[in-house]
Amino acid sequence: MQRRQALKLLGGGGAALGLGPLGPFGGAAAACDLFPRQDGWRFLVLRHGNVIGEHLFTFSRRNGDFVVDIAIDIAVDLLGVTLFRFTHRAEEVWRDGWLHSLVSATDDDGTLWRLESEHRDGALRGKVNDVAFDVSGFVIPASLWHRDTPKTQALFGTIDGRIKVVRSEALGEEAVKVGADRVQARHYRLTGQLERDVWYGPDCGIAKVTFPARDGSLITLERQ
Repeated sequence: MQRRQALKLLGGGGAALGLGPLGPFGGAAAACDLFPRQDGWRFLVLRHGNVIGEHLFTFSRRNGDFVVDIAIDIAVDLLGVTLFRFTHRAEEVWRDGWLHSLVSATDDDGTLWRLESEHRDGALRGKVNDVAFDVSGFVIPASLWHRDTPKTQALFGTIDGRIKVVRSEALGEEAVKVGADRVQARHYRLTGQLERDVWYGPDCGIAKVTFPARDGSLITLERQ
């Protein structure tokens, strides 16, 4: 039922995502580049101040498309025993400003997810673990890097292919550590079917992310 309601919210076009007539890159975000200029970002993943993994974004061009490769490796160990492990690999291909395809493979502590999707006939269509789905062709993934993430009402789950209905609250600017520097970053809180605090730097790139783990601890992504 939740998924059906989300699809109704999305409708068939960008207006349902809260995107204005200027398309996905108009409005306040116009000062930011269409896509990140950097080759990539590297984040350390921390829990209770301890490093438990890393989260990598790699940006490239291929035959005129913009390609985002994502690699996440997390392991929580205690006395040499691995208590929890999470790995995720994803590739997003963007064409003409919109998501053209997304494939991912995830091992969530033994639960396996395989997602394949492609933009066809105005919709993003695909399968998750051989179960078919289709969502709006104007959707933005829940990978958070896209500069319009805080302006959307729904995000596409890059692991399970489900639409996450979200609310976004702007919490102002804060100084955030990025590598050896500190930058002024815009703080947004996403709530609903996806809970994340995300800080975006002056270039609209992710500067920091925090979110609650299943055990209630706080996970932090620190950009290096």
